[in-house]
Amino acid sequence: MEKEVLEKMKKLIEEKKKKSNQGNLPRPEKTIGHAAKGKRNKKTGGVFDK
Repeated sequence: MEKEVLEKMKKLIEEKKKKSNQGNLPRPEKTIGHAAKGKRNKKTGGVFDK
């Protein structure tokens, strides 16, 4: 019985792989938005920094 179950599972996995590869479109280039500038990691200045 274990062999039957394994064969069924293998069959299901192969079917899923075929379905996922069927409509395989190339990924778009990542050109949306702008490049991120360096983030500030320290708060400087202000009323009490004199």
